[in-house]
Amino acid sequence: MYKDKEVFIRELISNSCDALEKQRYISVTGAGDTTGEELRISVTTNENENSIVIFDSGIGMTRDDAISNLGTIARSGSKNFLNEIGNSD
Repeated sequence: MYKDKEVFIRELISNSCDALEKQRYISVTGAGDTTGEELRISVTTNENENSIVIFDSGIGMTRDDAISNLGTIARSGSKNFLNEIGNSD
């Protein structure tokens, strides 16, 4: 998906940050359901499976969000989200 491994990891963590910001907004405004879970990002590795797992406790993406935002370097789903809430009542 990305040629540069560092860019790939940075983008995944950036997406997790976006998810936390959306969850924080929903929590503060009461605009939707929250899990009540502490907002966090964790990165774990498994050498046996040769894998990295990036987990966040934020709000997930819809299928359309994933298609629009994943794989595009420096495209902020948060910026679009903030624009949407700024235009709403």
